[in-house]
Amino acid sequence: MKTLKFLSLMFIAFVFIMGCAGNYGKFKRQSESESKVTKRELIDNWSDYDIWLHYQSGNKASRLTIIIFDTKNDDKKILVEGRWSKVKDQETWKEIVQENTASDGEFTLAWDNWGPYYTTGVEEIWGSDNQLYGIVVYQEYAVSLARVESIDENTIRFFWRAPRPVGGR
Repeated sequence: MKTLKFLSLMFIAFVFIMGCAGNYGKFKRQSESESKVTKRELIDNWSDYDIWLHYQSGNKASRLTIIIFDTKNDDKKILVEGRWSKVKDQETWKEIVQENTASDGEFTLAWDNWGPYYTTGVEEIWGSDNQLYGIVVYQEYAVSLARVESIDENTIRFFWRAPRPVGGR
């Protein structure tokens, strides 16, 4: 009887673990020095990417919070859901860079009126196949990178959420 209970528990644990494993990719954070180089390369080589922008609005004016760079010349694709816009021309990209460049020349999505707690993070987006799909530049503490879900062998879906306030539900 104990053996049957043990085997049943082991089977349930195995099914649970396999179900949770899923086809998920991951985010790999870049160090501050790596992210500065990456941001400069992304700005200069913008035409090599499909660039997706997400603006967050609230009581204040809409502000850019997330930029996804999906390499054009590969067979990998990043899907986004919701209110995203795509950069279609160089003039638009120049305006975005100008609006988000600090006085020290650093490309940043940090909002001045939120103080020093909001900084710009840079992370690589990797699929479950251990292949690099793209780069995400985002405003830390205003964006929580949720997950990367594999759709098929060349497509992933990017998920994010606004973090809950401390003590919030």
